[in-house]
Amino acid sequence: MHRRIPFLIVIGLLAAQAQAIRFTATNTYIVTATETLPDEHWIYADNATVDGHVKDDLFLFTGNEVNFGGTFERNIWGMGNLIDLTGTAKRNVRLMGKTVQLSGTIDGNLMAIGDTIKVAPEAHLDGSVRFFGNSVILEGKILGDVSITASRIITISGNISGNLNVVAPEIVLQRDARIGGDLTYSSKKELVPAEGLVAGQLHRAIPQAPPSFSREQLYTRGLWFLAALLVGIPFITLFPMATAMAAQLVRTAPLKCLWVGGLFALALPSFGVMSLSSIIGLPLGALILGSWGFLVYTSRIIMGLVIGALILRSKSTSVGGVLLAMATGLAAIYIATAIPAISWSVQFVVISMGTGSLLLGLFQRRRLLIQVPSELEQLKKLKDEKYNPEEK
Repeated sequence: MHRRIPFLIVIGLLAAQAQAIRFTATNTYIVTATETLPDEHWIYADNATVDGHVKDDLFLFTGNEVNFGGTFERNIWGMGNLIDLTGTAKRNVRLMGKTVQLSGTIDGNLMAIGDTIKVAPEAHLDGSVRFFGNSVILEGKILGDVSITASRIITISGNISGNLNVVAPEIVLQRDARIGGDLTYSSKKELVPAEGLVAGQLHRAIPQAPPSFSREQLYTRGLWFLAALLVGIPFITLFPMATAMAAQLVRTAPLKCLWVGGLFALALPSFGVMSLSSIIGLPLGALILGSWGFLVYTSRIIMGLVIGALILRSKSTSVGGVLLAMATGLAAIYIATAIPAISWSVQFVVISMGTGSLLLGLFQRRRLLIQVPSELEQLKKLKDEKYNPEEK
């Protein structure tokens, strides 16, 4: 009896935690400046504005605009088309959107992903900062270390007390910028900052393209190919119907498989990581990330089977013919992903199309399982009416 007490306590704590979480789905979500949210909130809305006092973690997902104008005691997760943070966040902040604007105060660490990221002059960031975007404009004050990766341009005119690490094709340092630590950058153009702009050391990491083929790369690709082949053999043997249906969907509806798989391949890891940050969400987050990993890995098997059949021009349904087609297709995939110029595009198409075919095949199979019993009942009814006309 005493051994069950800790288990019952854990169950009670998880139940209490679940009751403290609020899930909301609405068109427009508004928290006025006089309102207080005492519990953890998960919100999905078209547009959202939070100007009140939030005492627990906040997860906010929108299709359009998100405005964080209040006071946030704990962590913030935000996703939307336009994200604007003008309030005060006392813990960590993680944002992802097309445009991310920051003009408030953040006491913890900040991570933001977006097409355009802008830190306004009035912004004050106390922790470390990590940005991933196309264009990044930094004008505020940052006390911690800053790391920025941009695909187009980085413009810096703010005050950074820590170290700055930037990677971009073009880096612009304005004369009013100040960097208290070291400046490490990677760019095709050499950076010559004005005198007194960088208090620490200036380091340049010249980007170098890795060799297309090397012995180590060929060895690694060979191991990955062998691992995929060893996984693919039992997968096709144990799930022949699912494999055949997914392969057929790739041939008949490739674009549909591509966009469905791309959407799920990008969305599932985001929701999984967000779920892990909550105590009650640990099992859910592990399940989501595990399912995502399974789909991503098995997507190569499906695409290998389809590509191999096209290369060999084989329509064989024998076990040997199917395994030969899968091995040929997997070899073609791993050779293509070893070429830097096309590696990422090939991986994206293979993962997206294979994942989409598996998901669509799963839904279609479920629909068939639901439809077949009803059709059998109709056939049985017609048979009874045929042999028992007096009951009609």
